[in-house]
Amino acid sequence: MRVVAGRWRGRKLMPPPGDAIRPTADRVKEALFSILGERVRGAVFVDLCCGTGALGIEALSRGASRAVFVDEANESLALAGANLAQCGAEAGSFGLERAEAVAWLDRWRPGAGTPWLLVADPPYRAGLAAHIMGKLAARLDDPGCRALVVEQGSVEAPPLPEGSPWRLRRYGQSTLALWFPAVDSIDT
Repeated sequence: MRVVAGRWRGRKLMPPPGDAIRPTADRVKEALFSILGERVRGAVFVDLCCGTGALGIEALSRGASRAVFVDEANESLALAGANLAQCGAEAGSFGLERAEAVAWLDRWRPGAGTPWLLVADPPYRAGLAAHIMGKLAARLDDPGCRALVVEQGSVEAPPLPEGSPWRLRRYGQSTLALWFPAVDSIDT
């Protein structure tokens, strides 16, 4: 695991012990950030179900103004914190929050006028990805939202209903469900 681009490019991140945490593959991370492009710069980046913190760290490396790391496992938050320290992340540029993903979404309110993105990487085969996508549907009209992304296993990713605002991109065993504001393009 490594930081792909930006000020911390090439920095190695500490991998999770055992197999309790499944980090996003570097290939998928590269594709994701290629799609997100300049949307990351200057935005608050929410790394929901953060695991190792690799996605939020990548966002900070590429110019996000702040990253919020959310996970219900203390081990994940400790690992994300250790990886942030290893990269030299400045105090105040990130927050670590212990919470169950759906409960956190129910209470989280982005700052008015603050541009933000949210990427969720919940455990595969737990049904959590579909639940998170349902909760995020209420955020589609937020003027500060630059992008929503939910990673899920390709096996569990159901076809989208006609007219869905989400678009799917498959990368082997991982599928990204992507949403951007109507004035923006997903096909980057």
